[in-house]
Amino acid sequence: MSKVFGFLLTIVFLVLAFSRVDLAAFAEEMRRVNYIWILPSAVCTLLGYVVRSVRWHFVLSGQARAPVSVLFPILIMGFATNNLLPGRLGEFWRAYLLGRKRDVPKSLALASVFVERVFDGLTLVALLGIVSMSIQLPDRGREVELFAAAVFLGATVFVGVLVFKPALVQVPMQKALMPLPAKWSTWADERLGFFIEGLAPLRKASVLLVAAALSVGVWLLEGASYLLLSRGVELGLAPGMELPAIGLTLVSINLGIMVPSGPGYVGTQEFFGTWALGVVGANASAALALVVVSHAVQYALVTSMGLFFFAREQLWPQNVQPTLVKEPEPAA
Repeated sequence: MSKVFGFLLTIVFLVLAFSRVDLAAFAEEMRRVNYIWILPSAVCTLLGYVVRSVRWHFVLSGQARAPVSVLFPILIMGFATNNLLPGRLGEFWRAYLLGRKRDVPKSLALASVFVERVFDGLTLVALLGIVSMSIQLPDRGREVELFAAAVFLGATVFVGVLVFKPALVQVPMQKALMPLPAKWSTWADERLGFFIEGLAPLRKASVLLVAAALSVGVWLLEGASYLLLSRGVELGLAPGMELPAIGLTLVSINLGIMVPSGPGYVGTQEFFGTWALGVVGANASAALALVVVSHAVQYALVTSMGLFFFAREQLWPQNVQPTLVKEPEPAA
């Protein structure tokens, strides 16, 4: 049912994005795009994934910590899975592959992925706050800003409790699980314990600072990717608005793709990207051309590399689904 809902939303967002433009004008904009800017844009995108891998290395600890040369293919396979399958299964794929390669519990590996997402969310919220100083956001934009801040700040508080006061979560959970069979309650308690163990590196201030700095680096490279590609289109922005416009587009797309959708965020990325550029008065056809080309570049780059790494591992993204079905079975 969730897959059907996601595909329906994809169609709705695609219709909304393309209904804003004249299709003939859009086709002409696609013809006029200076595609030479794809290469430096793709390089920035690739470097962003390298920095993500370095950050993941610092967030991991103990036996789970792996060299970047191991983490980079796993990370790319995870993002490629999100491009090919609905439901953001790539996050679980990353945890599964890391657990298999380093022989650690999947819940411990998943904790590191969760922490990464929190760092990404907080960085995007901070960037949105900076952008809002230059751009007058519409009421709906302010609502999104407040909602995103509440979500990621709430997640930060939750992580902080698990890191420094885990008993505040473990004790109530143990009491809630008491009516269940012992094997189920034991399994759930162990999974939570492994998850908390995966958060242990965050007790070090040095890890927090490095992860925060690398998160800024990740999104600066992602923003540079959009900025370079925007050189190849005529957005028609007012002087001094290019950087705020790209910043708002970057944040809007990455917060917008949290909405359930089909594989590869098709539709959602186009809708939220063109909405953001519309807020700053960009030419609608050029804005859609920019978002479509940037989406195609990112999709092609990540998916092709991901399929290469999958082939090397003799795996396929859909293999994660039976793995997830088996994962919740409790130990005897």
